Amino acid sequence: MSRLTTFAWLALASPFAMAEPFDTCPSKAFLFQSKPVQVYGVNLVTGQTTLYAADTGVSGNINGVGFDFEDRYIYGYDTSRMRVVRLGKDFQAQTLNTSGLPTDHTFFVGDVFEHTYYLYRQNKGLFKIDLAPLDADPNATLLVERISARAVIGLTDFAFHPGDSKLYGVDNSTGRLFQFDTTTGMETYIGDIGVTGTFGAGYFDVNGYYYISRNSDGDIFRIDLSNPDNIANGIVTADKFADGPNSSQNDGARCANAPVIDEDSTIDFGDAPDSYKTLLASNGPRHQTGTGHYLGMVAPDSEGDGLISPLDDNKAGLSDEDGVGFVTAVEAGENAIISVQASMAGYLSAWIDWNKDGDFEDSGEKIVSDNLLSAGANTMIISVPVDAAIGSTYSRFRFSEQAGLDYFGGAASGEVEDHPVTIIKTGTTLIHYPNERGYATLAFEDNWPKAGDYDMNDMVIRFRMTETLDENNQATRILIQGYLAAYGAGYHNGFAFRIPGLNRTDIDNLTTSLSHNAVIQESNGLESDSDEATFIIANDVKLHVPDGCMYYRTAQHCQQDIAFEFELDIYLNEGVNTYGLMDMPYDPFMFATPGPYVRDGLWYNPGRGLEVHVTDQAPTEKFDTYWYGWWSDSGNPTENRYFKTSSNHPWALLIPGEWKWPKEHVDLVTAYPQFAGYAETGGTNNTTWNAVENAATDTYYMAEE
Repeated sequence: MSRLTTFAWLALASPFAMAEPFDTCPSKAFLFQSKPVQVYGVNLVTGQTTLYAADTGVSGNINGVGFDFEDRYIYGYDTSRMRVVRLGKDFQAQTLNTSGLPTDHTFFVGDVFEHTYYLYRQNKGLFKIDLAPLDADPNATLLVERISARAVIGLTDFAFHPGDSKLYGVDNSTGRLFQFDTTTGMETYIGDIGVTGTFGAGYFDVNGYYYISRNSDGDIFRIDLSNPDNIANGIVTADKFADGPNSSQNDGARCANAPVIDEDSTIDFGDAPDSYKTLLASNGPRHQTGTGHYLGMVAPDSEGDGLISPLDDNKAGLSDEDGVGFVTAVEAGENAIISVQASMAGYLSAWIDWNKDGDFEDSGEKIVSDNLLSAGANTMIISVPVDAAIGSTYSRFRFSEQAGLDYFGGAASGEVEDHPVTIIKTGTTLIHYPNERGYATLAFEDNWPKAGDYDMNDMVIRFRMTETLDENNQATRILIQGYLAAYGAGYHNGFAFRIPGLNRTDIDNLTTSLSHNAVIQESNGLESDSDEATFIIANDVKLHVPDGCMYYRTAQHCQQDIAFEFELDIYLNEGVNTYGLMDMPYDPFMFATPGPYVRDGLWYNPGRGLEVHVTDQAPTEKFDTYWYGWWSDSGNPTENRYFKTSSNHPWALLIPGEWKWPKEHVDLVTAYPQFAGYAETGGTNNTTWNAVENAATDTYYMAEE
């Protein structure tokens, strides 16, 4: 046989000829369990496990595993044959040639860093193996070197921090975290993690969080080593993060350069403010989707993290927060009825922040504990504390096939829904527009008094309102919540609400507040130079449009996230008579931003004096009446005719529901052909003109979240 033929035959016969490395740096953690060993993929965020390999080709256990970012192989130690192995994406163990590997003991602790495999055994030492020779020759003999004979810590796994390149491990019996010097083998005590046990698997993520899995119960804990100050000051408490699989034999490997959530996330998160522990960094609640367990009629979509203001789950994706309904008002000192829709049998736990302090940690705030729901509608009665704080707060509902969930942490199935709740005094009533959870759509064309391109998308606002009425049906509070859905304007425009029937002096200035993206503003928006109760939400909405695209959510390629949310919470002075209050939705309007910016065709910037209201709504006292009747406007105050053309086409549309607005530079009548007949007959004909099925194909903006 020739040398060339011999070489070719050896290459084909070598077990490494078919060993393919992993294609990428995986986000999943690899868990090696049992004897013979089985390999699982563990989603550290939820604890969900997937069996990757029931047979690795060896009859014994593989321990001390680590993922090599350099060559994308997993390296481990075969404890039965006392050999080093590596596994590719087929999870078949292939024995490596070594020299100097101890024969008087095995290894259970290992990890890979910078193409070097490290092994540790208490009272035996810290060892290293340079893996570089395998790059040229998979049959190369690897030299095993003992770094130090000192190995006094009782470890069952350790892992390298991708940020500071240090090696960390937890002493099982004491729960003490140590940092190890890989040049001397010396250990440095960092701090007490607060829990003990046999932590057979340890992993890092790219942000520097350290995850450890406890063999006895499968609990996955997270230690925040992302901040060097935490390490320096010994602030290393382990937080329960998720429920993983338990086993008497555990070892773990993970590509530490990967985030714990990949771009194809299949996880549902909450969307309350992060003070309630919502984001992943705060160990917020999250559930593996696709398991069949969910709330409501719509299965949850997936997110890469919690969606806090200005986002929430319904704005960013499917309207899947449909599983929980408050059948009655939530009145202090009374019982409230809640309806919960479950896809199948499972456990529900729920919390309400009764004292409005921004958390669910206080006594009595867990209102439901592991209630077993049946498929379909389930009704529950809860007792509202007599001292519950009046006003807006938050609730959290978690449904899963597993019991024992807290208001934070991961779950391998189910859904989390966070809902705002309004707590009211006994005897008061809440009235909503357009309903408790939905949004009305307000769309403006800002070229008034010209018709312009008439695409009716220069500013699109979605909003809802809630009035609180006392026992005498007098309004005591008005809550307006909304967000900027689109902004196709080249001009700078402001947005405001006037509350007809109220004067500025009727407003309690001390308690009334305006928030942008959940941050309370210095001004509550009440115009100080108007007699009417007029609130400026933003003087220049364009400043709240994110960079990156000229036509924010009006051109189909401009798919930025929702970036601006507002909440106006209006309290009235005691004793104010509101019988003359205009019905909701009052008078929302757009105005030209004051300043040097001049609009086309106008020889000065009218600023606050140029307003655009819905059809036949009279403007405010600050409106510049000079512009009546100019260009396309046919307004005539003596006839109570305002803000429409001679064909009754408006410059503002108010639709009491969600609506798909035209794309940039697409005329409203082109997008919705029935609108012309609706406008020209004063709303008598074509009353469903705005339904999406009545729109022309490919003429309206479609969000692709």
